[in-house]
Amino acid sequence: MYDRIEMREHSWRGAAVALLACLLALGAPALRAQGLDPGLAAVPVGNVTLRVESGTSEQDMLDVGLVIFSPGIPLDESLHSKLGIFPEIRKAEAQFMPVLLRQVLLETNAWGVVRVLPDKQVSSELLVTGKIRQSDGSRLVLEVSAWDATGRQWLDKTYTDTATERDYPATEGSDPYIDLYRQVANDLLAYRLRLDRRELQVIREVALMRYAASLSEEAFGSYLQRDPEGIYTLVRLPADGDPMMARVERIRNQEHLFVDTVDEQYVNLYEEMAPTYSLWRQYGREQALYQQDYEARAQTKERIGQRGTFSAMEQTYNTYKQIKIQEQDLDEMAQGFNNEVAPTVMEASGKVFRLSGTLESQYNEWRSILREIFVIETGLPAAS
Repeated sequence: MYDRIEMREHSWRGAAVALLACLLALGAPALRAQGLDPGLAAVPVGNVTLRVESGTSEQDMLDVGLVIFSPGIPLDESLHSKLGIFPEIRKAEAQFMPVLLRQVLLETNAWGVVRVLPDKQVSSELLVTGKIRQSDGSRLVLEVSAWDATGRQWLDKTYTDTATERDYPATEGSDPYIDLYRQVANDLLAYRLRLDRRELQVIREVALMRYAASLSEEAFGSYLQRDPEGIYTLVRLPADGDPMMARVERIRNQEHLFVDTVDEQYVNLYEEMAPTYSLWRQYGREQALYQQDYEARAQTKERIGQRGTFSAMEQTYNTYKQIKIQEQDLDEMAQGFNNEVAPTVMEASGKVFRLSGTLESQYNEWRSILREIFVIETGLPAAS
């Protein structure tokens, strides 16, 4: 595999010159992304201490759904190289970044069940979405939004974090941009703490009734009212012990069971890619720093100093080779995960179903199966 990235080396001096040409024309991922989008110049989060709650009552907790992030890949393929975007790697990042955010949210002891969702579940008690604007060894920029089940928006913010030399090599279970995830968790918790227990209870009730209405609008649509701004309010609740609601809760639990099952695949992705991914980002940052130094000296028309010596060029060339190796390894791992997701076997109403395809397609197929089961059991028309 490594033969593909070897360069002809007539001499180390010739290789050093070739390296500079490669850096300027191709560049490492972090290098190419520098300064291309002034709109991403948000203030970094800095050093963030995660707020951890103690003794939180279950009545004060909400379940959280973290939707797989949007990878933020431009449709114009000509921009991928310019922005330092490797599509397969970016798609994989979009899947394991929510896993890391989930781990941070769980550390706060402030939430109920936190699930990574292959697709949006509009009836989630709290739904969090994200979009990757930039991700490399030097900088991470994420757009994060959050809404509760009533339609009230908790968060709509762009977060930026920069990596320092102390962040590499990343230790097991950590990340160079852990402060960004901690800030997101702190902001979500700060909003939740502004709500009283009754407001939290209403969010849970609306979430359940929105799910019920997604199964049968005819049976449950009248329990909710939605205003022009998209805010849901409860009109009434079903009676205690309502057998129809018992079926709704059973169907919803089976949907959650699927998500809990595929969570393991997301975790496996994170664990398998983390070592190579960390090295790739570390080398990318080193190349970016070298390029910044080179361009600064070129702009001031200074002669190349000590960092431009043959020894320094040789070291940089070796780093460049390493990042290309890591890039190829990581790209192959990401392609394997994105294209070869394991089938999932689920059981419902005494029948076994084998789901295949991407996790998103499996999730949508499972939801469709559960809705069909609900219609058959109740005799109600399906929701449109």
